[in-house]
Amino acid sequence: MPGLDPRGARVLLTGASSGIGAAAALAFARAGARLHLVARRRDRLAAVTDACRALGAEAHAHVLDVRDRPALFALADALEPTGGVDVAIANAGVMSLGPLLDLTWDELSPQLDVNLNGLIHTLQAFGRGMRARGRGVLMPVSSVLAVQSLPSYGPYCASKFGVQALSDALRWELRGTGVEVVHVLPGATATELHAHMDPARVPATTRQAVRVPPEQVAACMVRAVRRPRANVLCDTRARLLWTGKRLVPWLVDAVVGRVTRPPRKTP
Repeated sequence: MPGLDPRGARVLLTGASSGIGAAAALAFARAGARLHLVARRRDRLAAVTDACRALGAEAHAHVLDVRDRPALFALADALEPTGGVDVAIANAGVMSLGPLLDLTWDELSPQLDVNLNGLIHTLQAFGRGMRARGRGVLMPVSSVLAVQSLPSYGPYCASKFGVQALSDALRWELRGTGVEVVHVLPGATATELHAHMDPARVPATTRQAVRVPPEQVAACMVRAVRRPRANVLCDTRARLLWTGKRLVPWLVDAVVGRVTRPPRKTP
């Protein structure tokens, strides 16, 4: 797949105010990209934007919610006269954990609205301009949990499985157009998504998992723009899970069942 040089590239990044998004903003700033950063939290987004500018990058902050489809399309239309964007990274995501039967709709529905619908809005808003120009990279960011569900992660995993399906379909649809679709699947990453977990709702082995720094994922994303691949796994454990699920799914299921089994109750 032909790639793009991040230097001078116009990069649109959602979920840019923290975690992987903030780390990616700084990584692309160091690579010389021109940034359009999108997030809901004005103060946090301003801080990340200022940090990118301090690295010498051109950076613009756009405070909006990816669930707001008209706002995303309006932003895309506003950028189009100056060349649109070369790379659109759909990274915004939320998580609420717990057994499916115990989650309220208010806990469950934002995961589908942000992680899936918001991602669709982003890809459509910015992908159409890329298709018309015959060049660009669309980068949906999901999780290695797009291939393996875990207890208490059901709705989150469902949204990520959906991202995998959309990415695969979109890649076929854009064959020959010059637009690449690069699906990024981080493994366990040290972000705010896990900071609010209710210990009573999540298996201890999941809470205690060693997480890679978001900067590692961000570096992986910059490399993927230069050398696009269909599916990008950003750490060794993610690659092992991806490969194992395809070659020996029964073994992966056995391991997951064992490590997420609740402790036996003592009489």
